[in-house]
Amino acid sequence: MKNLTVMLVIALLFSFGCAKQQSVREEPLEEDIIFEEFSETTEIPEITFTEETKTTPSTEEKKITEKETSIFEEKEPTTEGIPRVTKKHGFRVQIGAYNTKASAEKIANRARTILKERVYIEYIMPHYKVRVGNFTNRASADHCKVNLRRRGYRGAFIVETEIITE
Repeated sequence: MKNLTVMLVIALLFSFGCAKQQSVREEPLEEDIIFEEFSETTEIPEITFTEETKTTPSTEEKKITEKETSIFEEKEPTTEGIPRVTKKHGFRVQIGAYNTKASAEKIANRARTILKERVYIEYIMPHYKVRVGNFTNRASADHCKVNLRRRGYRGAFIVETEIITE
């Protein structure tokens, strides 16, 4: 009896679901039309062009107008007091590599409080690498590596990379 009821329900659902549906088509109302029709004979106002003759001001007039219109004194830009930064091949000491930037920032901030050298975070796929110093020779980098290992960075090692010099 149960099977018969289930089969009857399925047959009814199938017949109603497969029944032919009629489409309803609405004609647009006049108020639904957005575009207006324009006649082909739209009047365009006539535009006329006239030539103006320019007179060149004398050199005295130029000087007067330049002085009157200029409110700022012109000065050459200077690089005084700004250190000149250049990049070149050198060495740094790597103290860690991390999967997330947050982890690298945490270690870098801790290292900045302990060390006198600059600390950098470099993203070299797929890790954020925490590196210390800008050394132009390997001996200086090796000296820093020994000091870092004494301070608890046991896995510190030297890497060749692009460094910043001032």
